[in-house]
Amino acid sequence: MSNSALFRMMRSVKIGTYSFIMGVIILALLIVANLLVGVLPAKITQFDTSGLGLTEISEESEKFVSGMDEDVTVYWLCEGGVEDQQIRLLLSRYEEAGKHVSVQIVDPLKEPTFTAKYTDSALSPYSFVVESARRHTVIDAGDLYYYTNLLFPLVYQMYPQYIPAELLGPMTAAGLSSACSQYGTMIAYMMAQSGYTVEDITQFNTFHSFCAEARLTSALDYVTREYIPHGYLLTGFGDVTPSESLSELLGTMGLDIQPLDLSTSGGIPVDAGCLMLYSPKRDLTPHEASLITAYLNGGGSLMLNTSPEVAESCPNLNSVVAAFGLIARKGLVQEGDTSFISGSQYTLVPTVSTQHTATAYVTSGGFKPQLPNCHAIGVAATLPAGVTVTPLFTTSDKAVLVTLDKTTNLTEAGKLEVAVAAAKSVTTAEGTTKTANLTWFASANAFTDTAAEGSKGGNYYFYAATMSLMNEGFTSAYENLTPVSLQTESLEVTDGAALIIFAVTVILLPVALLVVGIVIWIRRKRR
Repeated sequence: MSNSALFRMMRSVKIGTYSFIMGVIILALLIVANLLVGVLPAKITQFDTSGLGLTEISEESEKFVSGMDEDVTVYWLCEGGVEDQQIRLLLSRYEEAGKHVSVQIVDPLKEPTFTAKYTDSALSPYSFVVESARRHTVIDAGDLYYYTNLLFPLVYQMYPQYIPAELLGPMTAAGLSSACSQYGTMIAYMMAQSGYTVEDITQFNTFHSFCAEARLTSALDYVTREYIPHGYLLTGFGDVTPSESLSELLGTMGLDIQPLDLSTSGGIPVDAGCLMLYSPKRDLTPHEASLITAYLNGGGSLMLNTSPEVAESCPNLNSVVAAFGLIARKGLVQEGDTSFISGSQYTLVPTVSTQHTATAYVTSGGFKPQLPNCHAIGVAATLPAGVTVTPLFTTSDKAVLVTLDKTTNLTEAGKLEVAVAAAKSVTTAEGTTKTANLTWFASANAFTDTAAEGSKGGNYYFYAATMSLMNEGFTSAYENLTPVSLQTESLEVTDGAALIIFAVTVILLPVALLVVGIVIWIRRKRR
């Protein structure tokens, strides 16, 4: 073998050995890099490809989860163990934000009775059960989205008097289903001239926004709270209770109402977010008045609705409300303006204030509350220190107070307050500053089914909204996290622009690449 041949062979072996060693090193580096990437958090290695931020969580949620000191398990119902990758990535953000959140996949096909201990309702695929040592809650997958029905705005334009304005906005799946059930027949009848049926209504449902973060963070907040404030219905006052319809509405809003007898309880529970004195038939006793006053001085809330009969003889009740600069005025309200009544001078359709958060739902929905048989609420000219009073419902300037037998006028005509919201800044025994709240409706019959039907549900909605606002803690602050909009703006392209885009992408670019390739090939051939 010649020296040159031997040299080429040795050089080839050397190069081959070098290439082999480098290949092994590169492979080892790739394996190590892959292992390192595998242990990195998903927020670094996995990205939201939707462009909408569907799998991201806010700094507010990250801060809350990182501050948790209790273990919470999120059971995710995935049929056949098949996961939704978008939701899987969202859940990984929660697991990485804090060490106390863990996710477990549950296959309802293999464990069909798993959810029975948590709920009696059938849950949709990809629903959640969120559980801590304290309590649990359930999030149906349908509640991860808000929906709109495109048919409602069309019908509203034609018949606004029949369709509440709130149906025009986004709703949960349950809310949309209820709306379609309630108004479906009416809408189908109205749209029959266009060939629609009640079954067609659901075909107009469309996704509006994704609110999984708000639901999940609120659930974590709920199951880890030391106390969940409850509404307590004070009993022993004639035991008039909210109607079944109102109770169901409060329940759907998460407002858990428990009975409370102050004469036997020995005090007001520490988890009392709000007290309800609902249509009492008698005055408070001095002991009951002192308990309620102490509760309010600690930053509590009281929902009150009273009749003119009780208002005429309630010194102990007046001692409680006097701390807010209020008093029950004697007499029955008689409205002199026909545009402010419904069928009778004593069934009021009052002006609704726009100054209070709770009235926003009533006014935005176009509801007109009805208050039968009202007394008036007097507001002190000079309010106690730290007190603010907001009128909620007001009569016309032609209203008067008359005796209960309706024979004698007690006042001159003028505007009267028949519902007010009062707030008082108080300093608790621990030295913290809180706000005590009192909402007072001057009608014992305002929240019956009859009054609610006359207001198309407005009375009930207003009561529930007010109750939710006053009973701090029922509604988690995290429910207000901004949903991710699924509405995308369409890109309008004219015919001429479409032709240009087609010519450039389908003809010019491929031809240009082909020409460049040919030129490069010819040049290399000439070398």
